[in-house]
Amino acid sequence: MDGMRSAGCGVRPRSRVRMAGVAMTIACALIVAACGSEDSTPDVPTVTPASAVAAPPAGTPPVGTVVTAAQGKAIAATSGRFYVLSDDGTTVLRFDRTGITGPGTPGARITTPALTSLIATADGSLIGAGPDVVVRIGADNKVSPTTQTGVTDPTVVARTADGRVLVGTVSGSVVVFGKDLSRERTISGFVRVDGLTVSPAGVGLDNEQVVVLDRAQSSVTPINIDDGSKGAALRAGNGATTSTVDSYGRVLVANTRDGEILGFFGKPIVNRFRYPVSGSPYAVAWDQKRHLMWVSATAVNQLIGFDLADGEPAERHRVATVVQPDSLAVDDSTGALYVLSARGGGVQIIDPTTTLPSSGTP
Repeated sequence: MDGMRSAGCGVRPRSRVRMAGVAMTIACALIVAACGSEDSTPDVPTVTPASAVAAPPAGTPPVGTVVTAAQGKAIAATSGRFYVLSDDGTTVLRFDRTGITGPGTPGARITTPALTSLIATADGSLIGAGPDVVVRIGADNKVSPTTQTGVTDPTVVARTADGRVLVGTVSGSVVVFGKDLSRERTISGFVRVDGLTVSPAGVGLDNEQVVVLDRAQSSVTPINIDDGSKGAALRAGNGATTSTVDSYGRVLVANTRDGEILGFFGKPIVNRFRYPVSGSPYAVAWDQKRHLMWVSATAVNQLIGFDLADGEPAERHRVATVVQPDSLAVDDSTGALYVLSARGGGVQIIDPTTTLPSSGTP
């Protein structure tokens, strides 16, 4: 894919007079400097940020188990449990997978500051980010003392293997916090930050590759959180919405507006595949147990599983979901797959032992 280019710097024909060429050179230099300044709004081509396509009413019963008591706007899973962040962000509901007895099974309530994003970590804890706060929630449900961050408009949160916490913002920055949650640096220059992926270790990339998804540019951009530098940005179609990373370090992106999934990999990062997906792809998740990429198709209330073993997606499963399947989570410790409805349909649980229909027979 073509890298994103600074706007405003054209090339003048050689026939132009020397003074005009000098003036244009100076003007271009000033524009590039302004575009690259971390303190200014980037002067780059933008698109209207894409979002999930509205789903039709529920039709085919969802595969697996549905917990209707699990309502909220974000989901995370780890160590045999799944967590749902309430719509107002002030409560996290914890559900033990083995304790689910029916649709109305209640979750344990964990009170938090208002949060906008929630992720699970491999050690069984959670990290949440909200306006001016970052919190840790232990496996024992205890909420750590709130850390004041000064970040008023957080969108997403991520964690590196060495324990650093990354917070993306509506205003287009990534704020890097140390293991002790002390603020290390701010990496600016995006229109907005809607996704952050961190590659696993040992996949042929230097250290961990952090990639920013910007819906307003429909782009992916690698960043260096150690020195604050940014790599070349690549377009991700005309309406990228969500991203995840697989166990091989590939960044998987849903291009909702164009109806496709894209894969990026490498240093420098390059586009490795783009594959059409019917039904309006939105949420994406990597399933380590099944070695599948899962993609929700909100326009048809379906979940599609793709095998990436040959480098190109190959559809293996297509199953019915809860209505408006906007959020996915996979518990890597158990292989359980969770689908959160954005319209009050609860959480759908698909265990690794669940027999999934082959593609074409939802």
